[in-house]
Amino acid sequence: MKAKTSPDALIIRVHLTDDTITSFVQTDAAKARRMWDAVEPARLFSQHRLVVAGTHSKSVFVSCEIVRIDFIQKGLQCWEFPGGYGDVVELSEAEFRRNTHLDQPELMAKRQQTIPVGDLLVSFLRLQWKGRGPTFLMIEVPVKLPAENQSFMQFLLSKGTLHMRLRGGGVGILNLANLAGYTVFPGVAQVPADSWLAEPVLSRPQEQPQRTPLCPSP
Repeated sequence: MKAKTSPDALIIRVHLTDDTITSFVQTDAAKARRMWDAVEPARLFSQHRLVVAGTHSKSVFVSCEIVRIDFIQKGLQCWEFPGGYGDVVELSEAEFRRNTHLDQPELMAKRQQTIPVGDLLVSFLRLQWKGRGPTFLMIEVPVKLPAENQSFMQFLLSKGTLHMRLRGGGVGILNLANLAGYTVFPGVAQVPADSWLAEPVLSRPQEQPQRTPLCPSP
């Protein structure tokens, strides 16, 4: 059923690994507030299922198949970020490419840069997911001592959650259990000792590799 929405309505969007999005709305301000107040980002995907009940329906989602859940409402306040991160905000692909200078490699910042410990390092991330397109982020993280600089990688690979501010307002919570990989620009200078050293092949937006036909044309 199509519900009427208002600027104060709480909209919930559930993104699955099959690249589908299911949306819900709660127009009752009191019910929306109780639901929002009960959300704990770190525990959101800890149960094996998520149930969303409407007047005429009940939707059940398997938590391990959820990539992200977005909460959109006027004036919605984001929680504090873990690990001392200053900010995490979603970008469009165009914004990501512009900020990383992917189309102007000569302007790209190098990973080997000297930033005092404690200062904020602004990085840009492309998160790759199982079964769906990437998520682009801008993140502010304090520079740590060299021995601690892999903590962010460990966090992203922890299969926990990461929340972010949405571009148009609202908050999204990412299920890192479905993270397939990520690329950070520029990233910290230190890398694991077993890292492979090679440069990424940069492609244009929506550029697809050419496919060789199975059979030659007559």
